[in-house]
Amino acid sequence: MSRKLNPVPAVIALAFLLAAASAASAQPRRLGPATPVDVRASAAAQERVATLGCCKCLGGTNTLDLSTVSSNRWTVNNGAPAVFQTAVHPLWNLNPGPAAWVSTAAGGGTGNVPAGIFEYRLDFFVPKCTIGQEVTLTGNYGGDDDVDVFLDDATGQAVQQNPFFLSRCAGGWCFNTPQKSLQAQSFTRAVGPGPHTLIVKVTNSGGPSGMFVNATLNAACRRE
Repeated sequence: MSRKLNPVPAVIALAFLLAAASAASAQPRRLGPATPVDVRASAAAQERVATLGCCKCLGGTNTLDLSTVSSNRWTVNNGAPAVFQTAVHPLWNLNPGPAAWVSTAAGGGTGNVPAGIFEYRLDFFVPKCTIGQEVTLTGNYGGDDDVDVFLDDATGQAVQQNPFFLSRCAGGWCFNTPQKSLQAQSFTRAVGPGPHTLIVKVTNSGGPSGMFVNATLNAACRRE
């Protein structure tokens, strides 16, 4: 006499298998630690900042141009983009090259800019690299009327006691060769790893106002 299989247990077993498979597919796949959103945002923000490269070999060099050129994101006062000038006052005869004159508005080089202090800023980043490098910031500048240059912090008075102070051109005429020279209007400072801001504060007494800066990060790579 042949025995017939009871279909009920088989159906129940199949149902349990389907339920287990469904529960497993509902579990999130863990392929590794997730990257926090703020880390991704920070990395994206860093890509928009002028960044010095790392050394590729011992004894090499790196440079980064921080001048007022169109490829750099110079801002003024409230974070608005600094405006490159196509025409400037005839008395602005300092040669800004390779940089360009910038102001707060398109006609700032020839028109009337309100009296006051205008703070121009450029953010940049110096990475901490596998091959160490000594980084120096050097530059020269001009502006209408008086100019103070800082690295990272422009708070307080622009005096030599301020550790962030780089250079000052006072007495007006910081834009005219008979009165001032780029040799006097220069700065140099060692720069460590991390985020930084180059700041140029221009004090205007009225009339046209603007500034230019030629600035470069020079990195000397470790030799051994």
